[in-house]
Amino acid sequence: MQIKHRSDMVSKFAEIMMEDFSKQQKDRTGLHRSDAITCPLKAYWRLTGKYQAIFTSQSVGILLIGTLAHLALHKNFDAKEEVHDLHGVTVTIDAITEMDGKRYPIESKTTRKKIYGKDQIPQEWFEQLAIAMGVIDADRGYLMILNVITYSMTVWEVSMSTEEREMFLNGCIWQVGSILDAIKQGKPELLQPKHDMCDWCPYKPSRSREDGGCPFYKPKPRKD
Repeated sequence: MQIKHRSDMVSKFAEIMMEDFSKQQKDRTGLHRSDAITCPLKAYWRLTGKYQAIFTSQSVGILLIGTLAHLALHKNFDAKEEVHDLHGVTVTIDAITEMDGKRYPIESKTTRKKIYGKDQIPQEWFEQLAIAMGVIDADRGYLMILNVITYSMTVWEVSMSTEEREMFLNGCIWQVGSILDAIKQGKPELLQPKHDMCDWCPYKPSRSREDGGCPFYKPKPRKD
């Protein structure tokens, strides 16, 4: 029996596993809730085709873990991947649970970070849940967080008034409007980059790129 380490096969297998996901990203049309939450330049580059999204072999592991976790976490809930329309913006809710005759949205996240308190939860996750609560008019929603290192799961209940939900819905619509306006004018500089997302952006510059990548790339300095 012979056993050899084939480092050259990593990228080959990564390309195979990422093929469907990459195709979905290229074929993705219209605007989605995530476009209003993540860095607006990602939506700008995707919709204009100015730069192509490139997913590295490192992206594969993160994608697979997230996909498998979502399948397992949502399997037995009342509804999964329920799609709603918010003035032309597609809002896909991870799962919905029914309690006391009412429907409440659930958004699931996988992370390697240890989250001990609500202040450590990314604001974008709350925004995502708030929009889900708004579109189905629920005064309560749940964040289900799975740590893929410790395998521990936490659930956070979020309550919001009608006014608060409306505020997040309006914010989503406004952000999408600003992206469309920037595209119409051909001015990506009108959008405010979210530099804390640069490290994992599929549009960031790299040596393998022929198009140069996002010119607004500016990752946070690494801590020593």
